Amino acid sequence: MKEGETLKLNIESYDINGYGVSHYDSIVIFVLGAMKDEVVIAKIESVHKRFVFASLVRILEKSPFRIEEKCKFASLCGGCDMLHIPYDVELEIKKNRVKQTLKDFDYKLNDVIKSDNIYGYRNKVMMPFRRDLEEDMVYYGFYEKKTHKIIQMDRCIISDDKTNEIIDFINKYLNIFHVSIYDEEMHQGLFREVMIRRTIYNEYMVVLIVYKEFDLSRLIEFLTKEFECIKSIYLNINSNENNVLLSDNFKLLYGNNTIKENILGLNFNVSPSSFMQVNHDQTVKLYSEALKLAKLEKNMNVIDAYCGMGSITLNIAKYVNHVYGIEIVESAIKNAISNMELNSINNVTFICGKCEDKIRELVNLDNIDVIFFDPPRKGCDIKFLETVIEMKIPKIIYISCNISTAARDIKILEKNGYKLEEVTPVDMFSKTLHVETICVLSKKMA
Repeated sequence: MKEGETLKLNIESYDINGYGVSHYDSIVIFVLGAMKDEVVIAKIESVHKRFVFASLVRILEKSPFRIEEKCKFASLCGGCDMLHIPYDVELEIKKNRVKQTLKDFDYKLNDVIKSDNIYGYRNKVMMPFRRDLEEDMVYYGFYEKKTHKIIQMDRCIISDDKTNEIIDFINKYLNIFHVSIYDEEMHQGLFREVMIRRTIYNEYMVVLIVYKEFDLSRLIEFLTKEFECIKSIYLNINSNENNVLLSDNFKLLYGNNTIKENILGLNFNVSPSSFMQVNHDQTVKLYSEALKLAKLEKNMNVIDAYCGMGSITLNIAKYVNHVYGIEIVESAIKNAISNMELNSINNVTFICGKCEDKIRELVNLDNIDVIFFDPPRKGCDIKFLETVIEMKIPKIIYISCNISTAARDIKILEKNGYKLEEVTPVDMFSKTLHVETICVLSKKMA
């Protein structure tokens, strides 16, 4: 068996990532895009000692449950790997992914909290632009999977219609007025990409990302005339010659400094650099479930580590004596404080600094009953985990967007006096492989 070879395969089941699973001469073959009970022709992409990855070439016998993909770019983009799979099956795959990843732990696994809107849910989109030199035409699209090549596209199915319209409008402007487009190989040109944010109030923020500052006043005039929903336009000057999407250099060009979001009855000022979950409705369900699992009481003191703009922190404050939000990014803390003032909340303290340092100070200052943390995909820093263990905080609510790194961190916690009690998966990213989880850990009694 070698790369490039094609095989006829019977698809027997799914793996934890939604790949179709087949066996050929006792070798396990994972086929992206294939469904259970299908007979397919697959092309070998990579060969490993005990398994093989393959791509779908042709379906000989199609599953009656296969969904016709609504996105013509899906096979190249790779962002939405589950467009062909019925939603109930997608949820089963995601639950099984959590189950298999956490198979070494003894805990209660709840059903996945499903989404009511599996398309058009993204409230933040980053879209790069390129120029086709042969056609002398500007185009945009997401990166082709495992490459840095952009797929030319006209809409994203998991972004809302208005966001797609704004991006297409900008693309037409760039073409009509022959705007210089950044070439990431030559490090020449001006316009790089666009970020668009949307809130539940249908307020839109547009961030125009450029290599060097230049006059975009005419584009802003046209945009704001065409789209009344645009409440804020920023320029982001990113002269980095790498794959970093945004710099810290923001300049307000039009409208308000922030746009307004509402989560569980609280309003939030969202800035260009604010961290906010990409699916508003599922964020509401996620936070509601996390608060329920924490079993908060009015006499409790709580820490929210990696607090960002304070969206979880301020919702925790409704149920406890006091909550401390910790974040190392100074701009995020400023944003969080403004959100606290916006909602007239007075039982929250936001602290800028490293979580592992500030937790120790707080435990010495106050009895901490619960700690929430929602770290980035890489998981928790080992020093942070060691500090949590040392401080013997009774309960942990661990919100994770990467179950693999969460499992690694939970293993460390379980070896040091904690017990994983309960896990609830949340479908934050419908039609993709990703699944969010809420993990509850308790300190074992001595």
